[in-house]
Amino acid sequence: MKKIIMLSICGCLLSSCSLDLQPENGLTYSNSFNTEKELNATTTSILYYINTVVGNNYVLSTAGIKADEILDGKQLREWNPRTVITSEYSWKGLYDIIFEANLLLDNIDKTKDLAEDRRKYHVGQAEFALGLSYFLLAQRYGEAIVTENSTEIKPYSLSSQSDVLNAAIEHAKKALDILPTWDKLTDLNGVSITNRQTASKGTAAALLAQIYAWKGSVTELYKLKGNAQEDYQKSIDYSTQLIAGQVGNYQLCSSPEELCTYLSNEKSPNPEAIFSLYFDKTRSENVVSPNEVAQNFVSWPVREDQTLAELPSNSVYQLYSSTVESLFPDATDKRLQAFFYQWGTSHEVNGTDYAIMYKFRKAIMDADQYSASGKTYRTVDADYVYWRLADFYLLRAECYQKLGNDAKAIADLNVIRSRAGALTYPSTYDTEGLKKAIFLEREKEFIGENDARYADVIRNGYVKEELQGKFRLLTNQDIQGGALFLPLPKDAWQDKDGHVINTQLRQKPYWQAYN
Repeated sequence: MKKIIMLSICGCLLSSCSLDLQPENGLTYSNSFNTEKELNATTTSILYYINTVVGNNYVLSTAGIKADEILDGKQLREWNPRTVITSEYSWKGLYDIIFEANLLLDNIDKTKDLAEDRRKYHVGQAEFALGLSYFLLAQRYGEAIVTENSTEIKPYSLSSQSDVLNAAIEHAKKALDILPTWDKLTDLNGVSITNRQTASKGTAAALLAQIYAWKGSVTELYKLKGNAQEDYQKSIDYSTQLIAGQVGNYQLCSSPEELCTYLSNEKSPNPEAIFSLYFDKTRSENVVSPNEVAQNFVSWPVREDQTLAELPSNSVYQLYSSTVESLFPDATDKRLQAFFYQWGTSHEVNGTDYAIMYKFRKAIMDADQYSASGKTYRTVDADYVYWRLADFYLLRAECYQKLGNDAKAIADLNVIRSRAGALTYPSTYDTEGLKKAIFLEREKEFIGENDARYADVIRNGYVKEELQGKFRLLTNQDIQGGALFLPLPKDAWQDKDGHVINTQLRQKPYWQAYN
């Protein structure tokens, strides 16, 4: 496994990757770290890998997406085991991040004349990267490998989900302790860093809030070792730091319409954004946004190469108006007008009325002489706002509810509803209780925006209610055997020629029958 990671890094570092700063093409990981410029090449590579890997979550995103029709991946949505296990997924990219972060930590002492604040900046980026990677490994795979450093080349065995989450917490706390708030981040030339991908104190607090909410939930639902109540409280504490401005100044947009304006204009810093994957349009002429979900929802009229009549056959994710009406029964909710194009006007094709996603209003169109419109859709023109402040109001509400503090949970829920001009909880439409109301609020707030719904479903134990196909038939034994996680990827234990390189790894019990 480690050999695979190291070989992939060798190749990657010889190519140019960019995120604001271009890494030095002549540097490889075997170079010394004599100067901050050389050190910064590794930091920049960490940022590059985060940018290109974190949003790559197609299988679980497809399984959990709120959509009525999808052009591809219907069997993934149904959680057909053979389709899942033969699909394109890998944890290699996350281990690329881990290797690169460990490489920096193992070598930063070689850098000469490095000021303490600059050391904290570079170490903080590496520690956040490690925390984020281990969290995503635990969330997507359950059990995973926790490596020792960048030099220990040996077969590793799998660590439990609890141990992987504890590793994520350890690194995220180190990042929180040493990083400044986002407004004090600077690059090696002293220039302010304005993108929200570069880790800051607020980014680390957000990561910890997410980890503890997940850890408490899976501990309680699936009887893991740990104290779920303590985890919920810690998630609340870190969310509170974000909401109270203790780890950086973050503000809710004033309205859903203002939110959409910011989502569609990456040049204007979104006051609500805490962690974003930067859309670096300078990387290549064919580069696409890191936000695959938004990219797949964009249709006419944002797509200039599409007509309304072509939407059913040419848009990856599709929503019916009836589904949106069911999700948003309160007609006073301003998100209806902001998130959906000409809401209230029929957009009927072949007897079906479609809701037209309009959260993201800008697309990149490439010239195409073979297209009737003379252009073809490449990507949505937007950063991937991975976590924003509304997320943490609702995450805190969720954890308050799980601790039995309904009053505070309702208060947080109603902050988001009030911003949308919607009826506050409890309203005539809230018929399924507070826990479900908070879950549905997350659906409403983040629809068509991110890949979080699958994790939201798992965290709240709504697998059989909210997912499709095989999910509804899973037994407790199936779930304990790893059915809700991705199978162990083949490139974890065998090379490209099929030779076994790590005999310590075993496929999850549920997936063994389909290998």
